Amino acid sequence: MRTALWLWLSLSLSLLLSAAACDAGLDTRDPVGDVGGDSGDDTGANALPEACGYTPMTDLDPADGGVEVDLRASAFAWDPGTGVPIAAGLAFNESVPGPVLEANLGDRVRVHFTNDTTIDMSLHWHGLRVSPEMDGIQQMLGDPVSPGESFEYEFTLVDGGFYWFHTHMNTATTIEAGLYAPIIIHVPGEVAPDCDLPVVLDDVLLDEDTQQLAPPDTDMMQLMGRLGTVLMANGRSDRSIGWTAGQTTLLRLVNASNARYWDLRLEDHEFTVVGSDGGFLAEPYTADHVVLAPGERTMLVVEATGTPGATYRLMNRRFQLHEEDGDMIEYDPMGEGENPVMSFVYDDQALAGSGWTQPTPDVPSWTGAVPNLGHHWLLEEDMMGGTVTIDGASFPDVPMVEVMTSVDTTFEIENASEMHHPFHIHGNRFQVVDVDGAPPAQAQGWKDTFDIPPRTTVTIVSELDNPGEWMYHCHILEHADEGMAGMMMVGM
Repeated sequence: MRTALWLWLSLSLSLLLSAAACDAGLDTRDPVGDVGGDSGDDTGANALPEACGYTPMTDLDPADGGVEVDLRASAFAWDPGTGVPIAAGLAFNESVPGPVLEANLGDRVRVHFTNDTTIDMSLHWHGLRVSPEMDGIQQMLGDPVSPGESFEYEFTLVDGGFYWFHTHMNTATTIEAGLYAPIIIHVPGEVAPDCDLPVVLDDVLLDEDTQQLAPPDTDMMQLMGRLGTVLMANGRSDRSIGWTAGQTTLLRLVNASNARYWDLRLEDHEFTVVGSDGGFLAEPYTADHVVLAPGERTMLVVEATGTPGATYRLMNRRFQLHEEDGDMIEYDPMGEGENPVMSFVYDDQALAGSGWTQPTPDVPSWTGAVPNLGHHWLLEEDMMGGTVTIDGASFPDVPMVEVMTSVDTTFEIENASEMHHPFHIHGNRFQVVDVDGAPPAQAQGWKDTFDIPPRTTVTIVSELDNPGEWMYHCHILEHADEGMAGMMMVGM
């Protein structure tokens, strides 16, 4: 049975990889706003390493005490490192990922957004506690930014850390096409490391013959999630960063993949995990590898202890989405082993690095569930019917969850399926306090996206201090588009 299913799935995937037509009228330059800057020759494996760092979006009025930027979504043919531009690509400000939105805690941010594509859009500021009308969901539910139209997003930053923004309509296809970008919010007392490096991780599924995006709309892919054939760091599979022995790097990682979990290690280097979705941790810890679910972020300190002149690779190893003895067989086009993601290339110098001092964290104080239970969510899959549900229904038919604002509240998320589901909640931040009756393995900070393993119940606590109507959903994008989502009213 398993062998037959594997053969059927392999054949189905082969048939999926049909050619996509190229539009000769699209711009085919390499993105000009790549995180890390322009390194000159970046067309292949022999590319010179880029400088370690990033270039933020231009502040239109730096004297006003806030941040004001122009943002445009448009068709843009970008090269993922294969040498063949993706003709059906989309981009923010002609860059994949889009340029970094950088600001300080407390800033008022104004984003003048223009939709120059042919599809309706809304933007979601993933992890930021903005007002409901700026979250992108109200637009998605009936008032989108139509082609040729503009919208001004405006909000005040109440949390520091590392976030990202992306489209929130037809997410599985628009994010796959390139519409995402990182956000860095600095906090008081933050001392810059030798290098501050945001990296957006993504994978794209390309047709083997044309190297264009493969069709996404199949029943199997909607159920399994879209796993790509090319792994990318900041929009390319051949990204390399220049390092000097002795320097300290704050490595900010975000998983923008449709469905891929990333299990990462850096050859001959150790990570110090200093931050999660919503800011810095109270208790950093060391790790030889980190796992990121779709939508999750982490902040790592890496000391450049390698040999001058040597190259070290960031490697990703296969993460099994389904429980090992489950009834389903999943296919990963990247294979069963490890694959390189990007490289760090040491020059022949050494320096006395400045090190890095973590700012005082704003961390949750709960050590377990609180008495007030807001809701118990149930996540399920129907393999035969090809559906994914929350509380027995698919969006928009999932019953509204209603909770009080500014009250410490416990939520339970039970995953009754055989597959991992990354759960994302808009508008309010949370702390994971229990995983199947045991505390989390590592110290937890604020979260907005967290993994729910198969056959497992995860308990979280929130202070629910941002009232409004908020969406929650699985962040496997195909699952969200198929209705694994619901709404929560945080009211008075």
